[in-house]
Amino acid sequence: MSDLFGAPAEKKEISTGYLADVLRRLTEFFAKFGAWVILPLASFIILIDVGLRYLFNSPLIWGLEFTRVMLIFIFMMAIPETTRRHGHIRMELLFSRFSTIGRNLVTVLYSLIASGVFILFGIREFDEFIFAISRGRETEYLSIPLWTLNAAKLISCFLLVLFFVMRIVGVIIGRDPFPEPERETAMWED
Repeated sequence: MSDLFGAPAEKKEISTGYLADVLRRLTEFFAKFGAWVILPLASFIILIDVGLRYLFNSPLIWGLEFTRVMLIFIFMMAIPETTRRHGHIRMELLFSRFSTIGRNLVTVLYSLIASGVFILFGIREFDEFIFAISRGRETEYLSIPLWTLNAAKLISCFLLVLFFVMRIVGVIIGRDPFPEPERETAMWED
């Protein structure tokens, strides 16, 4: 561990703090729920729908709608956990060659940019959330209130901005509450 400028931090065990632990548990739960409950359920509905369509020419009228809504929920549940685990897309070949200072600066920069993006997205989703509630909007066949989708997006945006702000502060003070996992750099060397 080091601070923003690469100065080594103390080698003692770093406590991630109560908020970081709660966020870790929450995002792990969301990711596991999406992976082990929603995804198999959506896959089963797709399988039944395809079978009914091609065998009996009688698809589930609500199957596509259900699957689309569930995929949005899976996506919004997985983004915070992926962010917490540093699972974002980046040029690892380049990033692994940066000095500690360079890596920290890149981490702060992408966290600032991503925070801005998700703040803007959250503001838009909040407007959509209010509109969906005021108009009583719902899906066509299953009558799922659309505000639930907006709420999932809002929660995801809130968690992401919180993660990025915590990461910025953590990198600057040398105590990232969600440190990057150690990776083998030998596979990137010539």
